[in-house]
Amino acid sequence: MNLEIAIPIALHQVAGLVWVGGMFFAHFALRPTLKEALDPQPRLRVALGVFQRFFPWVWGSIAVLWLSGLWVFLGVSGGKAGLYVHAMMGIALIMTLVFTLIYFLSFRRMQHSVAAADWPKAASAFAWIRGLMAVNLGLGLATVVIAAAGPALISL
Repeated sequence: MNLEIAIPIALHQVAGLVWVGGMFFAHFALRPTLKEALDPQPRLRVALGVFQRFFPWVWGSIAVLWLSGLWVFLGVSGGKAGLYVHAMMGIALIMTLVFTLIYFLSFRRMQHSVAAADWPKAASAFAWIRGLMAVNLGLGLATVVIAAAGPALISL
């Protein structure tokens, strides 16, 4: 492997790790701990603060993932790749759309609801974020499996 492909692949892997790892942490470690330790109002405030810090990293990861993925796909392989690469690109598109929904609908609604102390609406928005984030986590983990196994499947 030469640097022309090693650099975008390394960037791609780090960006994917940040996004998918962050979702895994939020879903399986942070959320249950918040639920056990805090009452609903402070829990929603903490969750909002976490999202406010995490979501800019997600936007950055999305940009790096698309740029590095297209760099390898178009620049290095000339647009020719196995079916597994096309599957990953399709999943990436779905994940990007799901995160866009999270950010521009549920997250914004949660921000406004917490600011207005409208706790039922904030809790509803948080529930939507959790559900959509679980969808993206599943898609992200599936993409990791496809990335790892895809090249081996070609040789079968």
